[in-house]
Amino acid sequence: MSGPHVILTIAIVLLVLGAIALPVGIRLLSRARAVPRVQVPARAISQVPLMAGNVITVEYPGPDGRPLRTDVFAALRRGLGATPMFSGYVYVNPADPTDVKTRPQGKVGPGWTVIIIGSVALGAGVVLLLVALVGLWMQSIPVVG
Repeated sequence: MSGPHVILTIAIVLLVLGAIALPVGIRLLSRARAVPRVQVPARAISQVPLMAGNVITVEYPGPDGRPLRTDVFAALRRGLGATPMFSGYVYVNPADPTDVKTRPQGKVGPGWTVIIIGSVALGAGVVLLLVALVGLWMQSIPVVG
């Protein structure tokens, strides 16, 4: 196999991986956002600072009225329109009272990660495909001499 054929094979593999990763990431993202959550008042018991945010131990009322405690990660948000890390409320999945978040949506990080990886794979696949096609075209030009 010559150089353009190897690049063409890599390009096809990247295009297939990107085409598979994008719908999987979109499905993960939509599934995380589809979990119904109820806003419940809570109070912060303790807070452990990390580089990307804080791990906050919160106490909130359970379905039977007894207080429940859990640790939630609150990402550090900055910039225009950024919501506070913890505003005195948590969002609880009614089907699973231990599924608690500081924002109304679920865990969207894995979905975005797969979408970004799929997009990068598609972009690299397109670039390598163009490079391989140009290489194959240049090999087809007859050499005079």
